[in-house]
Amino acid sequence: MRRLSRNTCAINPKSKKGEKTMNKLLQTSGQMVLSLALMLVFIPTALAKEPIKIGAIVELTGEAAEMGIENQHTIEVAESLLNSHGGIGGYPVKIVIFDGGSDPAMFATKAHRLLGDEKVICGIGGNDISFATAAGEVFAKAKTPYADIGGTTPTIPLISDFMFMAPGPDNDQGRAVAKYVNEKLGFNTFAIFKDVASAYGTKLTEYFIYYAKFFTKKDDPVPLVLSYQTGDTDYAAQLTKLKARSKTLGIQAIILPTWPQDAPTIAKQARDLGIDLPLIGTDGVDTTALTDVGGESVEGMVFSTHFHPDQPGLPEMARKFVVEYKKKYKEDPGAFGTMGYDALMIMAEAISAVINDKGADWWDKAGLAEKRLAARDALWTVQFKMTTQPFGFTKEGWPRKGQVWKVVKGGNRDFHDFQTYESFTPAGINTLPFK
Repeated sequence: MRRLSRNTCAINPKSKKGEKTMNKLLQTSGQMVLSLALMLVFIPTALAKEPIKIGAIVELTGEAAEMGIENQHTIEVAESLLNSHGGIGGYPVKIVIFDGGSDPAMFATKAHRLLGDEKVICGIGGNDISFATAAGEVFAKAKTPYADIGGTTPTIPLISDFMFMAPGPDNDQGRAVAKYVNEKLGFNTFAIFKDVASAYGTKLTEYFIYYAKFFTKKDDPVPLVLSYQTGDTDYAAQLTKLKARSKTLGIQAIILPTWPQDAPTIAKQARDLGIDLPLIGTDGVDTTALTDVGGESVEGMVFSTHFHPDQPGLPEMARKFVVEYKKKYKEDPGAFGTMGYDALMIMAEAISAVINDKGADWWDKAGLAEKRLAARDALWTVQFKMTTQPFGFTKEGWPRKGQVWKVVKGGNRDFHDFQTYESFTPAGINTLPFK
């Protein structure tokens, strides 16, 4: 390589040419310094602040992975949406997502990591009571709030004062369904399929029967309970009994509080036997399996669930979430996946309330334990407005949420109706879960 002489690169400030070059360099340097200063001034304040960390444990692998992966998608879209709107109280948001492996022990292990290594302010996760409570109990011992994402067993928040739930509980759903099928659909006598191997199916059956008696004013509005177990594929015995006794008992509709794979199979076999009674489902049927497996057999079926983009009164932030989710994944977010969005927004609004109430100076100086406890206290008082519907928590940690109804039409699960919480909770009715 040729070596440069000193004269090749040196500038002589005494020459006219050198003076001109030196001035140009100084001018350029001054502009760069000014530009850098302006950039520093206009960087959003939130980026200079310590991020607020929230933990999430979802089922990315294992039997519940379909729901867990959708939870991950909704949570990540919600995180991006929050940060694009200034974060939480002016602080950036960082969501730490771990795989719970559809295993309670793994949920507990990941909960310890979130609390110890990641030092999160709060946590969310779990589409089943076993997953949610495994992590929730660890969070409770650390006096840190935790919200279940998809488990609907009403005893979930009763494990501690730090446990909450995003979806409406099954006692509320059983009450809403009993009210709707009687008042809106005009039915008062039912057959119901009861999954005796599932706490979900067993308890929801009990809640429906209890509230059906209240709303129909009948002593026995469900004269035929057809028992089966999770995993069954042949329902010939139950359906033969139903066909033989339906007219005698005056059965007007079939209630299906089942897991996703069961309802469409029951529907197909019922139609094959010539049973054409209306089918009414609960949130467990709200997956693609309903139409993929059920086909024409489930056409016209109505069912209760948690969310639909067309439901009335969808708050502005939730509408933006639907738009961003659809832009990224080319489809609407599902009901259970969207509970991940709701769980995150619950925590975000609670933390925002703390910062607004106590001030940013308090937040910057407070210890982790103080922040966690303050967030828990706020969860009991905040009326949430960024979730998929406005609501607040009871003192036990149950959300006072309305019920969304969908109908299968042309192979799609379309929006059908909406019940407000107040409409299915008349004064004086018992709303507490069964022991």
